[in-house]
Amino acid sequence: MADPLWFSIAQTIGIGGSLIFYGISCQQQANAQKEQAEAQRQQAKAQDTQNFIAFTDRHHLVWSEAYQKPDLERVFHAKVDLQATPPSVAEEQFLNVIFVHYETGWQVAKNSYERYLKPLARDAANFLSLPLPSAVWEKTKSARDPQFVKFVDDAIQSKSE
Repeated sequence: MADPLWFSIAQTIGIGGSLIFYGISCQQQANAQKEQAEAQRQQAKAQDTQNFIAFTDRHHLVWSEAYQKPDLERVFHAKVDLQATPPSVAEEQFLNVIFVHYETGWQVAKNSYERYLKPLARDAANFLSLPLPSAVWEKTKSARDPQFVKFVDDAIQSKSE
């Protein structure tokens, strides 16, 4: 039979060694999880940046259309007689593209860039204070996302206070 003291020492060394290896394994797993989480954050940040760049490009494209087409000039006038000359089809189509663009910006800001919500609200309220955009907005807002409509209507209300 083996000496009980040596058996106890060997058993203690075995258990201690197992605990040390288990601790090292847990630490390595925790580090791997941290690295994976960081990689996911970096990927999400890169995707957000790509989305923002794409939105900025789209913004430039949408608004440059207005400046290139003389038949859209009236959209930006502060004094328009909508009774005498209601919105044209081209004006309504352009404004609907703008409203979709605002809604896309709202979604992007709400999901990734909340700091842009206030400037977007001010911009939308200023633009919709113009007669033509306001008239087309009122005519078409029932077909839009109710949360977006509330966002825009709240922005308009805040501007008038």
